[in-house]
Amino acid sequence: MKLSSSQFVDAIARHLDGSKPDPLVKGQINSLHVNWEQHASNDVGGGSGDSDDAADTSSTLTSSFRGALTLSSEYISVAIHVACYWKKKLPSDNDVTSEAKIFQEEFYIKMNACARCCEERQKQQEHKELKSKKLHAGMRTRLHSDHYIKRLFHGDTEEGATLCEALIQQNLQTDRTCVFNELEERVNVEEGTLQGIKNAIFSQCEDNLDVLELLLNMPYLPRSSSSSSSLDDDKETMPNQWQCKLADRAYLRLMEDAMFDACEKEGEDELLDDLKLSGDQHDVAKKGGKEGSGVRKGGSNAKKIRKKA
Repeated sequence: MKLSSSQFVDAIARHLDGSKPDPLVKGQINSLHVNWEQHASNDVGGGSGDSDDAADTSSTLTSSFRGALTLSSEYISVAIHVACYWKKKLPSDNDVTSEAKIFQEEFYIKMNACARCCEERQKQQEHKELKSKKLHAGMRTRLHSDHYIKRLFHGDTEEGATLCEALIQQNLQTDRTCVFNELEERVNVEEGTLQGIKNAIFSQCEDNLDVLELLLNMPYLPRSSSSSSSLDDDKETMPNQWQCKLADRAYLRLMEDAMFDACEKEGEDELLDDLKLSGDQHDVAKKGGKEGSGVRKGGSNAKKIRKKA
């Protein structure tokens, strides 16, 4: 399935309509130029990556894609590179017993961010008056001197610095009396990268959480409960194969991790004890904590994610 830039513009509009931000925040976000480019999804995080749509095999249904969302202000552009896959293991009589842990459902997403100067808009400024050109030059110098924005210009990889990463794995097992939910989660939000994005193009937003919420409420995160899951307000909705319930879980856990960092940064320890974004059925737990009748490994302290072979 292919996404388009117009879907991201619509998702931003729906987000602003639902969150009702300050007029200055709304104006800054609406002034951004939005562009989405979808790439070939070869070997996304260990998924099959054979195509941008669902790939059906004898025992596993897998979907994966790659792409880049570019948000450009008058002075600077920030590209969010996204790699995502999700898969569901189907029951099969040919399943081979293995010592390795095999999960029935799995969802993975990684987002990197990088920045560059807006060359086209800089050329446009050459035709304007000297005072305006000096103003823009001063603004670009200020942005380039920002400690956090510098990280976006000099990232860890070609796709920039890591913004966030989530791996959600689940097994549902039923016996005669109840359903056992085994859930493993590994999430990580890089606060420095998030701060750089805020300083670069979302400076009017109140805090980093507002920025992350907007970036996660985009069509590249295939949430079943998100307003961004609509292809068009008046037309068809995304097919079921494009939606993944574990993506909703990833959204909550990434927001939880960012909020944990924000509370820790502000020294609001009393809020940490009450921090709970994952719903009534899942308590916020420390690494290795237990949850209901199953076990969830990870939690907000599981900062370093590891890909599974």
